[in-house]
Amino acid sequence: MTGSPGKEGVRRDGYGPTSPIVGERGARTRRRIVAETLTLFETQGFHGTSVEGIAKAAGTSRATLYQYFASKEEIFVELLDECGSALMRVVRRIGPLGPTRLGFDNLHWWLGEWTYVHDKYATMFAQWAGIESTGQTIRPLVLGFSQAYDARIARRLETCELHGLAPTDAAIALTSIMHRFNYFRHLGLISTPGPDTLLDGLAVTVQLVLFPETPPDVFPVRPSAFPLVEPHPAPPPGRTTPHPDTPRIVDRTSDLRPRAARTARRLIDAGAVLFAERGYHATAVDDIAAASGHARGTFYKYFDEKLDLLLQLTLECGAAMGPLAASFAALDPADPDRRPLRDWLTDYLAFRARYVGVLRAWLEGTSRDPRLLDAVGEVAAELRDAALAVFARADRPYPIEPPIAAAVLGALLERMPEAIAERAADRPDAQIVEVMAAVIERGLLGASALGIAAL
Repeated sequence: MTGSPGKEGVRRDGYGPTSPIVGERGARTRRRIVAETLTLFETQGFHGTSVEGIAKAAGTSRATLYQYFASKEEIFVELLDECGSALMRVVRRIGPLGPTRLGFDNLHWWLGEWTYVHDKYATMFAQWAGIESTGQTIRPLVLGFSQAYDARIARRLETCELHGLAPTDAAIALTSIMHRFNYFRHLGLISTPGPDTLLDGLAVTVQLVLFPETPPDVFPVRPSAFPLVEPHPAPPPGRTTPHPDTPRIVDRTSDLRPRAARTARRLIDAGAVLFAERGYHATAVDDIAAASGHARGTFYKYFDEKLDLLLQLTLECGAAMGPLAASFAALDPADPDRRPLRDWLTDYLAFRARYVGVLRAWLEGTSRDPRLLDAVGEVAAELRDAALAVFARADRPYPIEPPIAAAVLGALLERMPEAIAERAADRPDAQIVEVMAAVIERGLLGASALGIAAL
């Protein structure tokens, strides 16, 4: 038997899924490795799962595991292919879309099937949400599938009566909403009366993103079917109350002398940049020290470990979110002036550019440190409360639960800027803002209510 270099000396030819020599017993072993990996991804996350842990859980040795998979990344790719193929099968079965009852019914069915696939592969989608934004070697594969899926949807939308939104942008908006919305639902972050109301509200929102001219009689759900939500003013500025037993994050720069504060600031800024470029897990303390122009020992004068730097950036991210949330809450959803929303999105993109590495680390569940979890909860609550305030005041012809609208907004803000940039890295921020504003106006604020005939 021929051999090739492997993890442990010389590795024999592998037993892939179509290997003619694997046999029934080998096929069972292979399936067991994949199944146990999926379980470990769910309980420990991708980054916390090791090859040794997979082999032990599967009741085999590392050497045996390497006959089937070269690494945990290779197992992830197989799982990605499985759930990705399921999504592709669903999109191939979509009926005609458009501003009609049949078009809405087909869209509603599609979103329901998408939700079913997400629930079946919830663990993989949870890992997908973190791995797609890190410096992992498999990111190009995740990115390649995402772009291929967007392209397939865009081709379908090219055959529809889509006006005011390019098919590619509409596809990116749709996949951004569905991927992150279902991820938030998986995490239990969306509170609604039930799954049917959740799917109905999501379907109405997506239908209006694509076809804001859809007439009222297309939607089978009448306004009286939605629980009434009394409009309420914008929440007062300030932080939500943290858990009383959780210690607060300490500002590592507050008591430093000016020179020391400048050194700490260089370390913090270097960490923010590297977390954004490489991801938290792929960034080492040595990388941060080198990027800041200091030695490793200097880093440890100010921070005990890399997590301390993430906590510091989390503190600063929370401080920046306060005024951003307050300014969103102050938006008038009935104002025909389209500039305030665009100005807010411009400010948000600047905020995101600074803290995107921090936001990704949160999304990945990097740490269960209670200080971090409380701080993240506060930041998320501020923006959520601001969104609830705006959407509860929106005078829409098609009522949608404010929590659903807030979750859709969160999905768009979290995913869409990066998804657009992945397709065209040189696309100006002004164009990204315009696309995102159009999606929000069409799907969440009601373009007709704003007097916008065509976007």
